[in-house]
Amino acid sequence: MIKSVFFLLLIGISIIYFVRSNEEMKQQLTINQLVEQMGQSIEVIGSAERENAIIPRFNQPKTIACVNAEFKVHDDIPEKLKQGIFLHASTYPAMIRFANATNQDDSKKDIRGLSIRLSDVKGKVLWGEEGYQDFIFNSYPALFVATPEDFLTFIQARQKDKKLGFFLNPFDLHLKSLWIVYKAREKHLSPLDIRFWSTVPFRLGDVAVKYSMIPCSKYKTTEAVNPGENQLRAALKAHLKKEDACFLFAVQIQTDPKSMPIEDASVIWDEELSSFIPLATITIKDQDFDTEKSLESCEKSSFNPWQSLAAHEPLGRMNEVRRSVYDNAEKFRNKE
Repeated sequence: MIKSVFFLLLIGISIIYFVRSNEEMKQQLTINQLVEQMGQSIEVIGSAERENAIIPRFNQPKTIACVNAEFKVHDDIPEKLKQGIFLHASTYPAMIRFANATNQDDSKKDIRGLSIRLSDVKGKVLWGEEGYQDFIFNSYPALFVATPEDFLTFIQARQKDKKLGFFLNPFDLHLKSLWIVYKAREKHLSPLDIRFWSTVPFRLGDVAVKYSMIPCSKYKTTEAVNPGENQLRAALKAHLKKEDACFLFAVQIQTDPKSMPIEDASVIWDEELSSFIPLATITIKDQDFDTEKSLESCEKSSFNPWQSLAAHEPLGRMNEVRRSVYDNAEKFRNKE
């Protein structure tokens, strides 16, 4: 009996030791180390998943569509939020890419993505090419991992085709991540009816904010259009044939650093503590976006949260890693 208790105690101590050792190892990684290791794994995964000479994106690989839009800044913005592109009531040309996070079949459950690039933006950018401002969104208000170290662990598990092991490793459990993925994956009828979130925070002048794209179209898709692999693209086309689509671009101000953290991307900022404030309206009109040429151009497009004015600086280590990881992945994916 004593031996059994001692053995169980020894196992418990070993588990605690390994978990703590693993956490300490994660904390020791620098941004450069994270970028290097993520990049190596992403390139291995991309090469393995190459199809018809096309290297897919590591995240959001299924292109639903790229559409042109109008981004109109409101004229009644609160004074403290009049920063960057929101300084004056202006209208910017925009390009929006809708995508699936993992699945090539639109009819399946998935997290959806939206990326937007504004043109004719005045001012010096933090990184990239002047004249542009990028924003990147998911269809769930938080990421499934809290830190870039956790994301690296997930990428390495995916490289080994052991994604389930990432969530259920007894020495490094990620049960919250598994729960977020379960909740975030949904079936959708149209990308124009989905609400999107930035998931991670950004600067807006002197405050930290998260972004949301909130659908505001009068028309809603109520049943699948041409059900199957490309039904979201078909729904987008059918919607625009009937009438224009719109989204409100809104920001949520951080009001409590403890419950609305910068460094934990898995935490949803409570809208009861701080509601989203609309700052602009995005309008999408009918257009030809599903031609072979348009889809090919969309596939080659790229977005980076650091393609940004200083007023909208990305915050936190997760964002810091994204700058080089996204840039390196884009160069690898589009290399000749």
